[in-house]
Amino acid sequence: MPKYQNILLVYPKIPSNTYWSFKFALKFIHKKSAMPPLGLLTIAALFPEAYNLKLVDMNVTPLKDSDIIRTLFLSLP
Repeated sequence: MPKYQNILLVYPKIPSNTYWSFKFALKFIHKKSAMPPLGLLTIAALFPEAYNLKLVDMNVTPLKDSDIIRTLFLSLP
C-alpha cells in the first residue's frame, strides 16, 4: 500500500430542467451553485491527513481527464 492515497470526490451535475438546479435564481445572487456538496465534504473530513483529496463539483467546473489521471497515477513510483 502506498504511503499516500489519492482520492477524487465528484459531485454530479444537477440537470438544469429540475427544480433543484436553481438555474434562473443563481443569476440573481451571482453564484455558480446553490449549495456546496456538504455530503462529500463531510466524507472528506473523515479521511486521515495522509490522503490527497480533490473535490470536483461538476455544477461549477467540469471534470477533467487530468483530474482522473492525477488521482490514478500521482502516487506511482
